[in-house]
Amino acid sequence: MMADTGSERHETVRLEDYLRILRDRLWIIIPCVLVVTLVVLFSSIRTTPMYKATAEVVYDPRIVGGPVLGNDFFGFDYNRPRTIETAIAAISRNRTIAEGVQTRLGSEAEADAGLSADQLSGMVSASASGDTDIVTISATSSVPSEAAAVANAFAYEFITFRGESRRALLREAQDLYQSRIQSLSPSERSSDSGLLLQAQYEGLVRLEILEDGDFYLQREAEVPGAAFTPQTGRDVTLAVVLGLVLGVGLAFLLEYLDKRVKDERTLERLSGLPVLASVPVVGRSWRRGRNGARSLRVVGFSGDKSPLLESFRALRSSLQYFNVDDNLRKILVTSGLPLEGKTVTTANLAISLAMSGKRVIVLEADLRRPMVHEYLNLDNQVGLSNVLAGSSSVPGAIQLVDMEPLLPSKSRGAEKSPSALLMRKNLYCMTSGPLPPNPTELLQSARMADVISELENLADYLLIDTPPVLPVSDALALAPQADAVILAARLHSTTRGELEQVREVLKRTDAHVIGLVAGGVKVGRSHYYRRGYRYRYGDYQAYNY
Repeated sequence: MMADTGSERHETVRLEDYLRILRDRLWIIIPCVLVVTLVVLFSSIRTTPMYKATAEVVYDPRIVGGPVLGNDFFGFDYNRPRTIETAIAAISRNRTIAEGVQTRLGSEAEADAGLSADQLSGMVSASASGDTDIVTISATSSVPSEAAAVANAFAYEFITFRGESRRALLREAQDLYQSRIQSLSPSERSSDSGLLLQAQYEGLVRLEILEDGDFYLQREAEVPGAAFTPQTGRDVTLAVVLGLVLGVGLAFLLEYLDKRVKDERTLERLSGLPVLASVPVVGRSWRRGRNGARSLRVVGFSGDKSPLLESFRALRSSLQYFNVDDNLRKILVTSGLPLEGKTVTTANLAISLAMSGKRVIVLEADLRRPMVHEYLNLDNQVGLSNVLAGSSSVPGAIQLVDMEPLLPSKSRGAEKSPSALLMRKNLYCMTSGPLPPNPTELLQSARMADVISELENLADYLLIDTPPVLPVSDALALAPQADAVILAARLHSTTRGELEQVREVLKRTDAHVIGLVAGGVKVGRSHYYRRGYRYRYGDYQAYNY
C-alpha cells in the first residue's frame, strides 16, 4: 500500500518553495507594484507643492521680581512641562493670538490679508524640541514667503501674548496692594508695615514696566527654498516597497488558498509515489488545442530534440527498474479526473516503446470518452466493444498504427532499412469501437479478462488506457488484472484533495501502482530537468494496493 504521508505534509517549507511561489505569482506581484507606484506618482504630480517655514521660541523664566520686590514673585508659576504644553496649545488654538497674527500680517502685507483667524490657526503647528525649553512653530503654505511670514507672526504674537498675560497678573497684584493701603488709617500708613506695603506696591508698578514675558524669539523663520511635500522620489520609493509587500502578501495568500499541486516534489510527497517522468507543456497547452478541442500536437515526437521525446524516453527507462524479472507487460494508465494526460501518456509511451524495438499493443478501454483513435489516426468502427459483444474477434479488431507521422526524422531511418521497416510494424491498437450503454459491466466481464490475456500473448507490452478513477469505477475493475498501474497527473491542475481521493480509492483494490507521470511541467523549471533527470529509484518502492 502507499505509505502514509499525513505527517509529511507538515514538513518545513524550503527556501526553494518560497522562491517558486514568488516566481509563479509574478503575475500578481508585478501589477501590484506598478499600480501602487503609478497611483502614488499620479497623486504626487497632482498635489500642490506645500512649503514649510519654522520659527523657534525659547522658554526662559527670568526672575525680575527678586531685585524689585526682594522675593520671587513668579516662582510658584515655574512648572516647565506644564508651561511648554500650555504654550503649544495656545499657539495652535488661542484665538487672541490668531487674531493678532491676522492684524499683523494685514498691516505688514506679507501674507494674504483675506485669511481668517481660523485659517491661520490651521496653517500652524507647534511642538517641543525634545527635552529642551525650545518650542518650534511651523507654518505651511503653497507660497514660500507666506509660510515664513505666518510662522514669524505667530512667534511674535505668542511672545506678546505671554508678556501681556504676566503683566495682567502684576496689575491684579497692584490692585490688591492698593486696596489694602487704602484701607489703612493715616497712622497705619506711616508705620513700618504701611511703608512696606507702599514700597511693594511701587515695586509692582516698576515690575509691570520691566516685564516682557517668559518666552523669547530664538530663531526667525526663513523663506523655504524647496517644497516639503510632495517628495516624489521618496513617495515613489515607498510606493515600490508597499507594492512589493502587498504583492508578496497576496501571492502567499493565493498560494495558501490554491490547493493545486505546483511541483513534482509536492506530487511525490502527497501521493507517496515517485514521479517516473516529467512531461513539459507543448505549445500553449498540453491538454487542449484550438476552440477547446484536445491538441494532436501532444502525441508523437515532432523532432529529435522534442521535449516530449526525452520525457517518454525517461519513462521508458523508468519501467526497466520495475521490470527486472520480465513480469511487467500489462500496464494500465489512468488518472484522477479527465484532462490530466492519461491518454497522451498511453499513446506516447507506446510510441517510445515501439521505437526501442518492442512490439506494443494499445488497448482503448475507455468506453465513455475514447480519444486514442483520434490521436493515432485510426478508424473506430470496430474495436473493443465489438469484441466484448461477440461481433468481432481479437485479431479482427487490432489495427496497425502508421508510425511515420509520429516519429522524429532520425528515427524513421532509410526507406529500405530493415530496422525502419520493423519499427513500422511494432505498434498496434485496439480502439474502443462503438460506445456501449453498459461499459462498466462489459469491462468487469470474464470476456474482458480473456481479451487482455489474448492481447498480452501477442505483444511485448500491452498498454491499457482507462477512464479516470474518480468519476467512474471502470479503471478499478481492470487494475487488478494489470502488472502495473501508472497515474497521470497535471501540475497546476491536479489538486491535493484529488490526490487524497485517488489514494483512498486505489487502496481498496489490488492495483500495483508504480508511479506517476507529471504533465504540464514548464521546461527549465522542473527539478528533474535541472538535474538531467537523474533519479534514484532506490529511494522508492512500488506500492501494492
